[in-house]
Amino acid sequence: MTGVCLLRVYRKVIMVDLSHLFAITLTLGAAVANASQNVFVRKGTDEGKAFDAVMIVMLINSAVLIPGVVLLYYPEYHLTRFSWISFIGAGLFGTLLGRMLTYTSIDTIGASRTAPIVASQALFATVFGILVLGESLTPIHGLGIVLIVSGVSLITWETSHNSLNNIPRRELLIGLVIPFGAAIAYGAEPIFASTGFNEGTPAPVGLAIKTASATLGFTLYLRWKGTLPAMSGLYTKNSRWFVLAGISNTLFLVGYYVALEIAPVNVVVPVLITNTLFTVFLSAAFLPKRLENVTWKIVAAATIVVVGVVTVTLQG
Repeated sequence: MTGVCLLRVYRKVIMVDLSHLFAITLTLGAAVANASQNVFVRKGTDEGKAFDAVMIVMLINSAVLIPGVVLLYYPEYHLTRFSWISFIGAGLFGTLLGRMLTYTSIDTIGASRTAPIVASQALFATVFGILVLGESLTPIHGLGIVLIVSGVSLITWETSHNSLNNIPRRELLIGLVIPFGAAIAYGAEPIFASTGFNEGTPAPVGLAIKTASATLGFTLYLRWKGTLPAMSGLYTKNSRWFVLAGISNTLFLVGYYVALEIAPVNVVVPVLITNTLFTVFLSAAFLPKRLENVTWKIVAAATIVVVGVVTVTLQG
């Protein structure tokens, strides 16, 4: 009897380890896809517009994710009034506002500088969790926050003293504020999403609602501004980079959310945050220096930020 019990425990451990290994593999793929998206956006916004990138990426997200979720989960979507509101809020903050600011920042100061600053969303998520959800701040949290702040400060200093294309100082300072805005928006997103998950709504269903609400919100915003482009207006010589960014972003979202379905957050997120380093390395490898001036200080600062984010996440 004891032998049978041990065998069952062994099999369970092996299955958990294999599922975690699969989740880690998926997450690494998602991290590379997310980093590739940043590089494609940087390439496309060299002569194209950041808002065109936002629109094309969102349209591709919607075309792939929404029909897939509708078919896979029909007719039980496990949605409540609160989960609807939560995921719409997450979509407007993270998917819409966060992405608008991130792409604008990539266009202004580059992908290699934007990604580590945006990764500081873990800091803001921790602060929001303490203020809104009543979570506690531990010494390990504090260590992680110090690392994040140190890494981001180094990036800010390096960018202000070694800017691309002689960007005017005022424009450069504004450009440095933008990714912090994205980090705050991304940091607020989990507060909204957690309410929806607590209602029992599956993660992919929440993702579809987030995507739909962000796409609709952005479309209404552009219509209100009088700058909504015709579909034909999106077909420019830079569109191919934005399409590649959309495909990469969709692969990132699918890989990330599938990984979250089979492994806990403290396994998935520390692996996912490596997208920051992938962005830096891919920028250095594939983008001309006039677009991305990747220095050793940027690499070091990005590494410090990643270590800080992993520390905060593992402490949970």
